[in-house]
Amino acid sequence: MTTFLYTGMDHGGRKVRGRLAAADESSLEARLQEMGLWLVEARPEHAARRRLTGRRMAKGGSRRELINFCILMSFQLKVGIPMMTALQVAAEDCENPGFRQILEQVKDQVEAGAALHEALARHSVFSRQFTSLVQSGERSGTLPESFMELRRYLEWQEQILADVRQATIYPAIVLFVVCLFVMILFTFVVPRFVSLLTAANVPLPLPTRVVFGISGFAKATWWMWVLLLVGVPGAVGLGRRLSPGFAVGFDKARFRLPLFGELIHMLVMSRFAQNLAVMYRAGIGIVEALKLTTGLVGSVWVARVIQDVAARLETGETMSEAMRHHPVFPSLLQRMVVMGERTGNLDKALENVSEYYNLVVPRKIKRIFSVAEPALILFLVVIVGFVALAIFLPILGMIGTIK
Repeated sequence: MTTFLYTGMDHGGRKVRGRLAAADESSLEARLQEMGLWLVEARPEHAARRRLTGRRMAKGGSRRELINFCILMSFQLKVGIPMMTALQVAAEDCENPGFRQILEQVKDQVEAGAALHEALARHSVFSRQFTSLVQSGERSGTLPESFMELRRYLEWQEQILADVRQATIYPAIVLFVVCLFVMILFTFVVPRFVSLLTAANVPLPLPTRVVFGISGFAKATWWMWVLLLVGVPGAVGLGRRLSPGFAVGFDKARFRLPLFGELIHMLVMSRFAQNLAVMYRAGIGIVEALKLTTGLVGSVWVARVIQDVAARLETGETMSEAMRHHPVFPSLLQRMVVMGERTGNLDKALENVSEYYNLVVPRKIKRIFSVAEPALILFLVVIVGFVALAIFLPILGMIGTIK
C-alpha cells in the first residue's frame, strides 16, 4: 500500500485535498469516486515530502519562516480569529513560495477535517516537537500560548546558532588560509628550491633536509591527504548511521576533546534543558517530554541516557534520582532539578539552567577561539620561519664558499 497526497473535485466543483492509502492510482481513483470525488492529481507522499524538503533547503530561511508563522498564529488565535482564516492569512503573508504552499496544504487538510497537529505532521518542515506542542495546545485549549512557546524556542535556536557562527567564522577562515598556504608552500614553492640547490651541489644542513623531505613526501602523497580529508568525515558519518555502538563511542570521544569537549557538553545540556522545559511547560507529561527530547539534543550517547532516565521514571523513580545514575548530567543541572521537584516548578528550574548555558556558551566559544586565533597565527609564523631558515642556510653557505 502507498500513501498518496491527492487533489480531488466534489459535485459542487470545489477542490478537496487529502491523504489516502491505496495500492495504486487506479485504486485511489476508485476509492475517491466512492466518496463522491473525482481525482485531479495524485502523488506518493514520500516523493512529495522529498520535493518540499529540497525546496525548503534550496530557499533557506525555514526557521525564520516558522518563527513568523508562530507569531502570526498566536496573535490571530488570541484575538479570536477562526483557525481557517488564521491559516489563510499566514499563507498569504509568507514570502517563501515553498513554505506558502505547505501552509495552503495544511489549511486544506484542516478544512477537510484533520486536526491542526495532524495536518502539520504530514510535512517534514514541522518537527515532531513542533507538532507535539501544537497537539498539547489543542487538547488544553491553550493553542495561542503553545505557538508563543514555539516562537521563543525557535528564537533561542536562532540566537545560539548566530553566536556560534559569529565566534567561529573568523577562526575558520584563518585555519583555511593557513592550511592552503602550507600546502602550496610544500608542494609548489619548496620543490623549486630543491631543484636549484641540488643542481648547485650545495651541502644541505639538517633543517633544509627536513623541509625538503617533508616537501617530497607532501608532493608524492597530496592525493592521499585530500582523500583523507574527504573520506574520514564520510566514513565517520556512515559509521554513526550504521553502528549505534560506534555512534555512542564517537560521542563519548567528542566530549573528551581538549577545549572543544567542554563546549560540546554545554551545548548538548543546553539543548536538553531548553527542549524539556518548553515541552513540560506546554503540558506534555515528563516521560513523553523526555522521549521527545532524545532526538533534539544532538548526541546519540546522551539520547540513550535520556531514554534510560525516562524508563526509570516509569518505574517510580524521581527525575533527580534517575539522573544521578549518569555522570553526563552536570551537578548544576541535577541540583536545579532537585529544587524544581521540591518547589513544583521543574519547568522553571530547567529554564534557569538553559538561561545559564545561554550566557556561558557564547563566552566559552569566544574564550576558546581567542586562544585558537593566536595559536594559528603562531603556527603559521613558525612554519614560514623554519622554511625560510631551511632555504637561506644553504644559500648563505654557498655565498660564504664563493667569497
